[in-house]
Amino acid sequence: MRANSQISVRHDGKIAIFDITGYLTDASEPILSDAYADVGVQTAEKILLNFERRSFITSSGFGEIIRLLWKMREKGQVLRVAHPSTQVRNIFNTIGLTQSIGVFESEEEALEDF
Repeated sequence: MRANSQISVRHDGKIAIFDITGYLTDASEPILSDAYADVGVQTAEKILLNFERRSFITSSGFGEIIRLLWKMREKGQVLRVAHPSTQVRNIFNTIGLTQSIGVFESEEEALEDF
C-alpha cells in the first residue's frame, strides 16, 4: 500500500526546504500547493524538495513537480531536489528535468549548489 504523502516545510535563510514523506502523486497536489502557499515559501528565493524520508514519486507526481516548477519560475525562484532514489534520479534524467533543476545525492550538496 502506498503511503500518503506528507510535506513539512522548514527554512534555512532564503531557502524553503520541503521534507517529503510517502508517495508524491496527483493526489498530493493539495498538500504540495498548501506547502507552496506558505508565506515563508512565497518569499523564499530557493526551494529544495528533500526526498530523504523514504519517499517515491509516481508519474503523476512528476507532473506535480513540473507544475510547481512553472509557478516558481513565474516568481523567479530556483528549485533543487535532494535524496532521490536511484530509480527516481533515472526518471529525472530520462524526462530531462535535470536540465531545469539540480538533482543531488544529499541535502548538503543541493544547498551548496544554490
